[in-house]
Amino acid sequence: MKKHSTSQLLITAISAFAGGVLISLLVNPRSGAENRKWVSDNTSDFKSRVKESGKDIRSKNIPDLYKATEDLGLTDDDLLTGDLL
Repeated sequence: MKKHSTSQLLITAISAFAGGVLISLLVNPRSGAENRKWVSDNTSDFKSRVKESGKDIRSKNIPDLYKATEDLGLTDDDLLTGDLL
């Protein structure tokens, strides 16, 4: 059995999903204008949810450098002169 890379599987999954969405839009009973409005509404909602999720992930995983360096006990003079030890 041939191994597939992760990128190939991801491309296949995205293509299959996009194909399913396209087919469902073509065979549903709504008009083209209704479909476009539905797609527009749902993609903007999805975009805002992804942005919020990204902000949450970023705030949880990336430390605040000011808070992280407060406890080092270094003064401004130490940093300017290079006397860190």
